Amino acid sequence: MRKLGIIILSLLFSILPIQAEIPIVAYFGIPLEYSNVNRFKEFKEAGFDVSICFYNDTPVDTLIRILNDAQRSDIRLLISSGWVSVQPHVGIPRIKDHPALYGYFLQDEPWPKDIPETTRRYQAMAKQDTKKPTYVNLLPDYGDGMPRDIKMPPYKQYLKETSTIGLPFISFDFYPIREFGIRETWYSCLEDVRQESLRTGKPFWAFALCTPHVDYPQPTIEMLRLQVYSDLAYGAQAIEYFTYWTPKPTDEWDFHDAPISQDGQRTKTYDVVKRMNQELRGLLPLFDKAEVLSVNHMVKIPTGTTKLQRIPTNIRKLKIVGKEGALISTFKKNGHEYMAVVNKDYQSSMKIYINAKSSVKMMTKQLKETTVKSYYKVGGGDILIFKLK
Repeated sequence: MRKLGIIILSLLFSILPIQAEIPIVAYFGIPLEYSNVNRFKEFKEAGFDVSICFYNDTPVDTLIRILNDAQRSDIRLLISSGWVSVQPHVGIPRIKDHPALYGYFLQDEPWPKDIPETTRRYQAMAKQDTKKPTYVNLLPDYGDGMPRDIKMPPYKQYLKETSTIGLPFISFDFYPIREFGIRETWYSCLEDVRQESLRTGKPFWAFALCTPHVDYPQPTIEMLRLQVYSDLAYGAQAIEYFTYWTPKPTDEWDFHDAPISQDGQRTKTYDVVKRMNQELRGLLPLFDKAEVLSVNHMVKIPTGTTKLQRIPTNIRKLKIVGKEGALISTFKKNGHEYMAVVNKDYQSSMKIYINAKSSVKMMTKQLKETTVKSYYKVGGGDILIFKLK
C-alpha cells in the first residue's frame, strides 16, 4: 500500500506544472500607502512575482502586516527599509522567516568609490540572514554617456570590483531603447555581464524599461520583447522592470505612464506589460537554470559581440533577412540543446530561412514541439526557439 501511495504521488507530481524559479520583478513596486491585498492582487494579475518596495522608516510591525497581505496575494517582497539596511540587527530577525519575504534591498547603482562602504553594509545585513538575498543593483555601461564625476573604470573592471561585495547575483540596469534608436553599448554590456557571471559562478538579473521619461519612449509590446528576450538569450535568471508604479517626477526625470500612475490608476502600459508577462511566463521553465553555450549575432554585429561563424547542431542552413539582424543563442536544458533566435529590430519583422534535420523541432511559447518549417516571419523584438537535439 505504501509503495502504491508513492507511485500515485510520483504520477501526480509528474503532471503538475512546474513553476520556474526565474522571478518577474518590479523595481519600485507598490508604495506604502497602497500596500494592501487588493493592490497586491492587481500586481499579481499583471504577471509579477516580486515587488521591490521602498518603505523608508516604516515600523517593523507595519512591515509584518504588509508581508501578511502579500502572502495572501501570492507575491513576495524585496524590502527597502531603514530597519533593514540601517539597523539590520533590529529589523531582519523579526521578518526573515516570513514566507512572503523575498529579500532585502541595500543599494542602487553604487559608484566605484562606494564599494567599500557597500561591502560593509552588505556583510552586516547578510550576517542577520544567510538564506534570503540582499540586493544591490549595479550601474550599466552607457559608454560615453557615463557622468564624468563617477570616475568610472572600464566596465569589466567595475564588475570585478563589485564582485568583492559578495552578492548572490549580479543585477544591472540598462535601458537600450531611446527616441533616437538603440544604445550602441547594449549588447557589449550584456556580453560583459554574462562573462562576469561565468567567471564568478553567480547568476545575473537584467531589466526592461516600461516607464517613459525624457527621451525614453512609451513602451510597445515589441520594445518589451526585444529587451526581455535578449536578456533571456544571454542567460538572465530574473527579469526586472523599471518601474511598476510611476515614481514622482523630478526636474531631471519626467516619469510618467508606468503601468500604475502616481495616483494609483492603471495606465495603457499596464495591459502591455501584462501581455508581455503572460507570454513570458510560458517560456520561463525552459530558460530557468539553462546553460548558455554561445551567444552570437547575424547581419549586424554590434561592437563587443561576435559574428555567428558556425551553424548550430543539426541545422543545415540558416539565413536571416532583416535590417538589424538576429541574436542567436544556444543553450542546454535537461539534456537537450536549443537555439533561440531573437529579432533585434523592434520596429519591423525579419525573415528566417531554415533547413534542419527531421529531428529538430520548433517550440511554441507554451513549450509545445512542432514540425520545423522552411520559412518564418518574426515580429519586432520577438523570439523563435528550436529544439536541436
